Amino acid sequence: MDDILILDAIERYRNGEMSADEVTFFEELRKNNPEIDQLAVEHNFFIAEIEKYGAEKSYRHSLQEVEAKMIDEGVISKPVLTGKAKVAYMWSKYKRVATLAAGIAGIVSVLTVGLTSIFNKNTNSPEKLSREIEALKTNTEKEFKKVKGEIARIDKVDPKATPKSGGTGFLIDGKGYLITNAHVLKGKTIIATNANGENFIAKICTKDIERDIAVLKIEDKDFKPYGTLPYGINKTVNLAAPIFTMGYPKDEIVYGEGYLSSETGYKSDTLSYQIAIAADHGNSGGPVLNKNGDIIGILTDKSNGGAVFAIKSLYIYNAIDNLKKDSAYSNIKLTTVNSIKNLNREEQVKKVNSCVFLIKSYE
Repeated sequence: MDDILILDAIERYRNGEMSADEVTFFEELRKNNPEIDQLAVEHNFFIAEIEKYGAEKSYRHSLQEVEAKMIDEGVISKPVLTGKAKVAYMWSKYKRVATLAAGIAGIVSVLTVGLTSIFNKNTNSPEKLSREIEALKTNTEKEFKKVKGEIARIDKVDPKATPKSGGTGFLIDGKGYLITNAHVLKGKTIIATNANGENFIAKICTKDIERDIAVLKIEDKDFKPYGTLPYGINKTVNLAAPIFTMGYPKDEIVYGEGYLSSETGYKSDTLSYQIAIAADHGNSGGPVLNKNGDIIGILTDKSNGGAVFAIKSLYIYNAIDNLKKDSAYSNIKLTTVNSIKNLNREEQVKKVNSCVFLIKSYE
């Protein structure tokens, strides 16, 4: 049976356009032909997902029309964007929709190519037909997961929202526990973004303003826990020891290297080290690692003189010990095993990269 005719029959059946005799014949055909029945199920599921997405877009469009009407009537005001700001806003607003469109196009391509191959009766045996249908089903399911995941992420943050503060954070437990600077978190909604650009909602578990340390927990159904982390946490480091950092002074990760220049921090503060390294505001909360790839501190604010400081890793242990007094966090287990100490620097950075997150804090 020609693939175009099959799809046309599925659509007519779905839309109630068949006569009673045609309905009887088609339902009997589905009962006796599992491949066609499976194709009908997958096609109906695909159409339902597209309609669901269309309904969501229609609802969002209605909200935008209401907003526009209220602006016109002077009920609310909205700043006018110009130049680069307008371009940045338009890209921020529509880049995810573009991704969705590409994903849906991918699904259509998979279905089209798969159907053409599956129903070529001149070359396919029943066994091969069954295998190709199963492969088509698997590929289609993968594409749907990608599109549904992107739809789910669209509403995590309003694309028009401006972060109140931001910086860097890194994993200390593969279950989604991150550590960063307390001063990075000035808003209530926290978004952690990994090196692949995936956004995750995180909550504040504890925040120590005095020591400038905060622990976050990623609580997002899209986050997949890490089996192990590549680095350990080392409490000791010597003067002049080589170090490196990774952080987000911009929207992509930046590597820097230097050395430990003092065993105390600003005004001889024993809480921190002074380090000789290039760092910007967005690096705050990022990891400071020794030559073996062990965490030896958390990069924090510069002083007025331009020096850079790092909170000693000892205070990571202290923060977690205090947090674990709450039974809700008793399962935290700090990373202790280093699997990258024998790798060269480039390979170390590749491993650490996936564990360092851009942190943005919104109202």
